[in-house]
Amino acid sequence: MPIYKIRGIEVDFPFEAYECQLVYMEKVIQSLQDGSNALLESPTGTGKTLCLLCATLAWRKSLGGFSTGKIEMKGWKAGDEDLDGRSSQPSFQPSSQPAERHLPSIVYTTRTHSQLRQVIQELKRTNYRPKMVVLGSREQLCIHDEVSLLRGKVQTNACRNLCRKRTRRPCRHFKLVADFVKGNPNLGDEPLDIEDLVNIGRTCGVCPYYVSRDLHKAVDILFAPYNYLIDRGNRKSLSLQWQNSILIFDEAHNLESLCADAASLDLPSGLLSACISEAKTCVDLSVARRENEKSNDKSCNPDNFAILRGNLISHSICIIQTLLLKLEKRIAEIPIDSKELGFSKPGPYIYELLSDLNITNKTAEKLIDIIDDAIVLLEEDTTATENGKPDKTKGSACRLESMSEILRIIFRDGSNAHAKYYKFHVQEVEKNAADAVRGDSFA
Repeated sequence: MPIYKIRGIEVDFPFEAYECQLVYMEKVIQSLQDGSNALLESPTGTGKTLCLLCATLAWRKSLGGFSTGKIEMKGWKAGDEDLDGRSSQPSFQPSSQPAERHLPSIVYTTRTHSQLRQVIQELKRTNYRPKMVVLGSREQLCIHDEVSLLRGKVQTNACRNLCRKRTRRPCRHFKLVADFVKGNPNLGDEPLDIEDLVNIGRTCGVCPYYVSRDLHKAVDILFAPYNYLIDRGNRKSLSLQWQNSILIFDEAHNLESLCADAASLDLPSGLLSACISEAKTCVDLSVARRENEKSNDKSCNPDNFAILRGNLISHSICIIQTLLLKLEKRIAEIPIDSKELGFSKPGPYIYELLSDLNITNKTAEKLIDIIDDAIVLLEEDTTATENGKPDKTKGSACRLESMSEILRIIFRDGSNAHAKYYKFHVQEVEKNAADAVRGDSFA
């Protein structure tokens, strides 16, 4: 393969490069050397992805060797959990990349996993072999017989429950992760895509999802869809030093709209009604559970912890239901003078509206916790099993989760400072000529 010296960096390219490819790689390396942002374009079919990979990896290699070889795991074992039930991540130390060298990580993102698959195929064409991993969701990577049939938040919570220390039916795939990673220190030295991880999981019986999560701390290049960087929750789950990372957005045509969507929120009237209905269902479920606990408590001791907790949950969810009903009424009272223009106010107005319902920075965190408890209650009912298999007659979507996310965005970091970048808007939406519904949205 030819080697080109570009801005002092030796770039190993898989074939004779076109002039436009050399120019493209020069601009990539210039941006990396200057520590600056770059917006690069090139006509279709000119090998942009290959140029990005070769130029970036050549620059990274010039700083020090890749993290291939043995990886030591410290301070972690399968089953360790943090406070919300998620498994703690192992602390990795690549033997060929001491921590004190602080070499930058590369995060390569595309819109979809199918595009990531193509990028990894391009990586296989090069001579560069950085330690790598591709991140995917549980829906793509889970191989558990029951959990793999679920979707969304239901699947996430079911997975976390099975990975807890003291669960009665622990996930056998998760339990193998620590020993598997320790026994396969070269995992990730050769390019792997989602399908490769799943195949490894099915062959060796190890959980592909947690294998990829465990490896991501120790890699030179991480492949993931856009939302792993754009979505705040996903981004916080990654153990990366963002100030010392190279972020690549490949095919970033709709990146601006994706960022806007991720930071915005919508509350249609139908969603609000569904949340109210789910809150009522939660109250009924908590009351039924409390009565069941009373009947199982032979002493009928009123100080029984489970009964007291049931009373507390029931009361708390009643508060949420009442608040949602008041919010629905409050929004319905907003005067809309123009059906076409709707009702608009600067972003901080949302705090005025919610404060009338006693939803403030001081109370929001507690309300979010209550809603999360309600979500778990609904999911436990949704994932009720019969003969060891999920009951598919029950829906898996939980609309209250949207309300939880809405409050998290509005009361982010306990501050109102970000509200100046928003606007509050209420719009009446025509569903069809015969049926007009009110669509309430904050954006």
